[in-house]
Amino acid sequence: MGFLSGLSAVLAFRTIPTTILITVIYAAIFSTLLVTDQLPSVPKHTRGLDFQQAYRDLHEVAARPHPFNSHANVLVRSYILNRVKDIASSYDHVSVDFDLSSNASWASGLLSTSPYAVYYESDNVLGQVEGSDKEYQESGGLLLSAHWDSVSTAAGATDDGMGVVTLLSMVKYFAEHRPSRTVVFNINNGEEDGLNGAHVFIEHPWVNITDTFLNLEGAAAGGRPLLFRATSRAPLASWSTSRPHANVITGDAFSRGVIRSGTDYSVYEQAGLKGLDFAFYRGRSRYHTKYDSIPGMSGDKSKNALWAMMEGTLSSSLVLANDVEGQTRAESVGQGSEPVYFDVFGTVMIVFTFQTLWIVNIILLTVGPVILLMLVYFEHIIRVTSRIRSGYYRAANGDAHHESFVARASAEIKSFLKGFWVWSKFWTALLLGVGFQVLLVVGYANLNPFVIHTHPWLVFVSALSLAYLTTVLALTFPLTKHSVVPAPEQQKLSVLLHQYVLTWALLLYTTSVVTLGGTYFITAWNAVVLIGAVLACVEGMAGARGYEDEEEVGRQRRYVSGVHYDAVGTAENGHRDSENGHQRVDTVEETEPTEITPLIAQHGQPTPLGEEQGAIGWWIAQLLVVVPLPVVLVSHIAVILLLAMNQTLTDGTSPFGVYGAVSMLALLIVLPLAPFSMNMHRGLNGIILIIFILSTIYTYLAFPFSQETPLKVYFAQSVDLDTSRVVTALTGPRQYLSTAIIPRFPSAIDQAVNCTDAPDKLGLQTCKWEVGDAFVPSPGGSKRHYGQGPASALQKWVTASIKRKSNSARIKVQGLNTRSCTLQFSGKRVKRFHLSGDGGKGLQGGSEVPEDGLELIRLWSRDWEKEFEVEVDLTGREDEKATGRVSCGWAEYESATVGGGRTGGKIPSLEEVLLFLPEWAVVTKSSAALFDAGWEFEV
Repeated sequence: MGFLSGLSAVLAFRTIPTTILITVIYAAIFSTLLVTDQLPSVPKHTRGLDFQQAYRDLHEVAARPHPFNSHANVLVRSYILNRVKDIASSYDHVSVDFDLSSNASWASGLLSTSPYAVYYESDNVLGQVEGSDKEYQESGGLLLSAHWDSVSTAAGATDDGMGVVTLLSMVKYFAEHRPSRTVVFNINNGEEDGLNGAHVFIEHPWVNITDTFLNLEGAAAGGRPLLFRATSRAPLASWSTSRPHANVITGDAFSRGVIRSGTDYSVYEQAGLKGLDFAFYRGRSRYHTKYDSIPGMSGDKSKNALWAMMEGTLSSSLVLANDVEGQTRAESVGQGSEPVYFDVFGTVMIVFTFQTLWIVNIILLTVGPVILLMLVYFEHIIRVTSRIRSGYYRAANGDAHHESFVARASAEIKSFLKGFWVWSKFWTALLLGVGFQVLLVVGYANLNPFVIHTHPWLVFVSALSLAYLTTVLALTFPLTKHSVVPAPEQQKLSVLLHQYVLTWALLLYTTSVVTLGGTYFITAWNAVVLIGAVLACVEGMAGARGYEDEEEVGRQRRYVSGVHYDAVGTAENGHRDSENGHQRVDTVEETEPTEITPLIAQHGQPTPLGEEQGAIGWWIAQLLVVVPLPVVLVSHIAVILLLAMNQTLTDGTSPFGVYGAVSMLALLIVLPLAPFSMNMHRGLNGIILIIFILSTIYTYLAFPFSQETPLKVYFAQSVDLDTSRVVTALTGPRQYLSTAIIPRFPSAIDQAVNCTDAPDKLGLQTCKWEVGDAFVPSPGGSKRHYGQGPASALQKWVTASIKRKSNSARIKVQGLNTRSCTLQFSGKRVKRFHLSGDGGKGLQGGSEVPEDGLELIRLWSRDWEKEFEVEVDLTGREDEKATGRVSCGWAEYESATVGGGRTGGKIPSLEEVLLFLPEWAVVTKSSAALFDAGWEFEV
């Protein structure tokens, strides 16, 4: 083997080198992404933060469920207040305010499909570390926020215990390392029931000290926390100093309503503050359940997750609190100032504005096609000229001259079809890829829609392998009779050009229609494909090997450069004239030497017809330009979305949306290799086919839930005080709820179970059944009403009075051992309301009652058993009756109050669910109250 032959075997655009290099690139990207995506271990040196104290704090804060409407909540509040006071007692520049004076009312639609309003009284724990720079002591400060309340069915280790203990650590840190700017801490209550603590903080004077915020949240139960959202570009300058994990795609999901939940970030943004939302986002199956606890996070996961939040908060806060030059406050204004940001392997943070992205898009859309069209034209002219000089067309015409009309027509049709296929195979591969992905999604949605809940990576592997197969097999068809790819460089250029057209069309759409920052990867993809296509055109103009098809090679392989040849027809050796129905073969003979004949005889070394073509080196540069960057960018998005969405089906998310997103991302990861896919080894194709078959069959048949990734079902109970009927309701997937779960409960045996579509959770159903006396709940708080008593005892749980005058009404309501009551209106709605004792402030700024009025008014008091007095103005005519329901809610039950907070509250039906649920299912709350009791009214 000569040197060039050996070099070609290693570096030429052939099967083995191409397969190896692409495999190495994809393996390197995937492995690096998965390794850098792991939670960091807690280091020995924790940068001045007392991690061990924070972990002890977490055991106190997340010892048991502590929703706002529970006495365990008061215990947690006392612990937090004492911790902040202990720190403040040693430093003159640290102050504490236990806010028991602020209250607020506002209208919202966050947690309900019905328009509602909220009245809330504060018991937030506020801290302040005064800045050392006098210019920023009363303004320009930083707000750090987290909420200490949990839901009633979870201890809240990640939602939001880790955020709270991180803030306690930051109070201590900034007390010892005084910042330049004042830092305010809002450790608030009532977030789970409607962002109530953040709303009421807006009424506190300390809010005027701050202009920037960092909100800590748990939107799931552990894993690596993510920068959820950013209001603007300036605060993001602080995030690049930490181990970044961020992507604008999550912010786009919030802004477009794809994510329907909310965090305190929304309140601060509405109030005009600029800042960031830092939250856990993985493990939705354990979110708001008993597994959101320290024991529920196996091994060192709880410690590592806590440290990830502490480290990110410290890094960002140090920049935000010590930025005296205002770099994290200097905002660009106007259209297009929204930030675009993403991290790369958790090491570097890329941040720019949407306006910058838009300008780059416009340049690529206008300049790119012009450059490429010119290069394609020049490449074509040079190639045609080269063929003319080589005698290619003369030889072809000579062959055609001796052929019959039918043979020539057949050859023309064959040539046309061949050319058409070359220029349409990319789009065929794309259509096949999309079509088969649609079939895969439909299969999952109909056969096993929840399998992604437990097996997200297998589903992703199934979609990824299918995308690979449809792309590669379509683009390698057909091979030559020698099983090699004809004219590989020419096919590569063709696919690159068509891929450029695709990315250009996508770029045009995202620039003119979608206008989202999360489409930055399309900009990058279009740019690298443009560069790759330019390189391929230059390669063609340079006369690189591999642009000839098999027929052209067959003609040219007989000639030696510099020697003139004539084709001589003979009838010797058994060859016969084709015009008489016989085969004619021309022999090639060297003419007599002329003045252009080389002085030294040359011996050509033609390429055998069965050997692969392919130029050396050019394809490597093109592959390194075209493939890695888009694969890296899309893979980062895929990991975030896959682990954020895979367990949202039990929240009512459409399976077509979840599986469709996975399939789309898989296709986008594979498509960049399309220009080089014709040289992928058939052995690798066979391996990937086996992987696709096995992963798809398994995920179509596997049971979708486990104890580690349980199915969430939603519990609620309602007591009708008019009839003393008690009804339990459970919401979940219809495939499992009525057949595999409810029959396990003793209270449902021999009872009529009524199942209907859940009104607020797509694809789920709500099943209700009436329970007997043994399952009647108790609000606790008074021995007279403790346990299961007669109907007269139940009726004392809620006392209410309603007086109507004209189109106004005064409603008084009080509940036993509760801090929460609700007014619900049907028919006539509420157009204005205010509470006695609220100071007549009206609704919070930026909040308005909708034109059609309110259906609900939710009332929250800092004190127990408060009597709410509400004045309402009603819509409609004065002679119309006003109807509705007055109720109060409770959230305490025996197993949740072990060790503290017990006042006699019982919910036997919930205890039954906890006891009899299968090990692959877990219960969570359906609404703020685990059970409510109320009266119907008509006035």
